Amino acid sequence: MTSNTLRITEIFHSLQGESRTMGLPTVFVRLTGCPLRCQYCDTAYAFEGGQVTPVDDILQESVIAVWQNVNKSEFLLQSKLSTYVMAIAKNLWFKELKKKKQI
Repeated sequence: MTSNTLRITEIFHSLQGESRTMGLPTVFVRLTGCPLRCQYCDTAYAFEGGQVTPVDDILQESVIAVWQNVNKSEFLLQSKLSTYVMAIAKNLWFKELKKKKQI
């Protein structure tokens, strides 16, 4: 694994449950390989496995998709730009996984 990749167990969308952003829609990236093994951990399935993911490719495709949508006359941003970009990145990631038949 190089510095331009991460080993990811899952990417999912949910409501933030902690901090001052509690209740806001959030995209979570669950990394693989936590060495702590806390007794209360609810994600033991993420201790091993995962998929090595090139971050640059997903980010680049996300920026291109944002640019294409912003240039449409009917485009109306109804969320924070960061939320919009993360949603695009998540969708592109799932498309990539489906191509590789991993989901």
